[in-house]
Amino acid sequence: MNPMIPGFALIFFAALSGGAFAVPLKMRRRYEWENTWLVGFFFALIIIPFVSVKLFLPVWREAITAAGSTTVLITLAFGFLWGWGAVTFAIGISRVGLSLGYATIMGVSTAVGSVIPMARRWTEVSGAAKGVILLGILVCIAGVVVCGRAGMIRESVAPPTDQSTGGPAVRALLIGLAWCVLSGFLSACVNLGFDFANHVAEEARRLGAGPLSATIAPWLPVYWGGYVAILAGAGTTMVKKRSWSKFLGPGAARDFSLAALLGLLNFLAQIPYGLGAYFLGPLGTSVGWAINIASSLLIANAFGFLTGEWKQAPRKSIQVLFGGLAVLILGMIVLAYGNTLVLH
Repeated sequence: MNPMIPGFALIFFAALSGGAFAVPLKMRRRYEWENTWLVGFFFALIIIPFVSVKLFLPVWREAITAAGSTTVLITLAFGFLWGWGAVTFAIGISRVGLSLGYATIMGVSTAVGSVIPMARRWTEVSGAAKGVILLGILVCIAGVVVCGRAGMIRESVAPPTDQSTGGPAVRALLIGLAWCVLSGFLSACVNLGFDFANHVAEEARRLGAGPLSATIAPWLPVYWGGYVAILAGAGTTMVKKRSWSKFLGPGAARDFSLAALLGLLNFLAQIPYGLGAYFLGPLGTSVGWAINIASSLLIANAFGFLTGEWKQAPRKSIQVLFGGLAVLILGMIVLAYGNTLVLH
């Protein structure tokens, strides 16, 4: 079987999970975002990975030790930055909505998370493949920009004041977008951490792990660093707002279940992506990341429509959005073609 088939299938599955990831956050009733994040990411980054390595990767401790302290510390650092990206993601999405926020975050994340891994392997790739893949990344970024423009047009007909801040809607929108841009830079660190931690997977394979189960190993130090940041960010907010009380009372069990679902979706957005990147070959973390982000944006916008974010949007904003989504699909096609040049 052509390895690109399972590679792209796994990446699209990860994108489906990633695109649906923020939906439980919007459905909560009692929890604040910090309650949801603390519970959800505890499942995503601690409980589920621990169960997974117990079942599929018994040599994970030895692999991390063999990879060396430098690799582990760099990966922990990228995970820590990614964790802050998750915190700022929640703040940005809550301020500007799923469609616009996701487009902005993913646009920045696509550029940073795709180009750096490719630059690290620049000499290993032919000139033709480089040109096509860079073109594909640029097309994906252009598609994200167009989607963001659609969101701006949609917001132009919003009420003149923002109820959550009491200030002008435009000012609140710009503040929310600033949080999203910051989240985009920090969120890309998960891909950079995974790329730098590839040595952990190599050590796992050397110790007898199968090639697929070994792809779980690089995520572990990324996850540990990430949860430290989430614990600090969400925990501090919880103490400051006294929202820890939200864990008890009417509706708390329902929101706990939603938070656990959010954690499961987050986990499923990561591990299948790592498996897919493995199948895509040397530039899996560049090509796969751009396709994953573009696909998850398509899915997030679909959920945005289903949850009514575009219900009263002007016709022009929807037309621009569909144009942006078409550009994203074109970018994914270009990237897929570029990856065939690498594999050959």
